[in-house]
Parts: sequence; C-alpha cells; structure tokens
Amino acid sequence: MVRGLVGFKPAPVFDVSQTEGDPLPDLDTEATGDAGDLVEQLTTAADDLGVTVRIVPAEEWTHGEARGICEQLSLVDVQPLVEVRDRENEADLARTLIHEYAHALLHFDVDDDTERAKREVEAEAVAYVVGRYCGLDTSGSAFYLATWQDDDAESIQERLGRISSTAQEIIDTVVEG
Repeated sequence: MVRGLVGFKPAPVFDVSQTEGDPLPDLDTEATGDAGDLVEQLTTAADDLGVTVRIVPAEEWTHGEARGICEQLSLVDVQPLVEVRDRENEADLARTLIHEYAHALLHFDVDDDTERAKREVEAEAVAYVVGRYCGLDTSGSAFYLATWQDDDAESIQERLGRISSTAQEIIDTVVEG
C-alpha cells in the first residue's frame, strides 16, 4: 500500500465582486462600411478558393458566440467547410467570411492548439488587408494585430509574407477575378 501526504495550500482568491468602478467597455470589433455585393462575390468565389461555404441563419447557429468557423467535416473531405452566422451587418459578414477563408487557405491542415493565437492573428490580418482593399472599415481588427509584440522580427517577417500572399490570393480570386 502506497501512502502519501494529501492536503491543500491556502491561496488568495480574486472575485469580480471585489472590484470597484465602472465596468470595462465592450470592444467593438465589427467591420463597417458599404459591402456592396462583396458577400455575394465571396460566396461565388468559394469553389475557386477550394472552400465550401454556408451562411447559416442566426436562429440555426450552433457555435455559440463565434461569428464563423472553418472545419473539416470528415477525413474524406477535400475542401474545408466555412460556416458564418448570418447578420444584418454585411460588412462584418464579409470580414468574417474573409477571416474564415484565410483559415481555410493557411491553416486547414494544421492541428496544433499551441499555435492557435498565431493562426487567429494571421487570419484576422488577412481579413483586415482584404477588407481595407474592398473599402471596409476594419479598424476593429487592430487589437488582434497587437498580439504580434511577442514575436521576434524573423517570425513576424515570415508571417507577413504568408498574410500578404493569402490576402493577394483572395483579392485576385474574389475582387479581380
């Protein structure tokens, strides 16, 4: 029989009820502007980008607070599935589609959760660049991009190359195509 010492160590606990002052403001990250027919262009270009896309009515959305997802449905799927929650703000719907397309193009075969934050930054940076190119105000994306501060210069340079080439592929296929 193995014996061991089991116990608890006292530790301070923090609770939000111990704070004072006004609540922190919600961060407004939605894209704005005139999307024109950009959502239609994005959905039409899905096959050319190698993506299956679905715009899901809000009442049928099963992915919580997420605005969009990119996933592989099964091991035999040859294309990633992008689903986005439908909403009235067409500019933000377009930005979300671009973000998820970037995941499909850059990260579809990546299954490493330790790099998730970097993948999110890359996808959001692509959405920022393409959105700005299309005339949308995507300045709400800036807080995602601020996470780059911990990367070394060589890593940032590599990621910028990936972001730039992916943004260019989407622009060439969707807007110029």
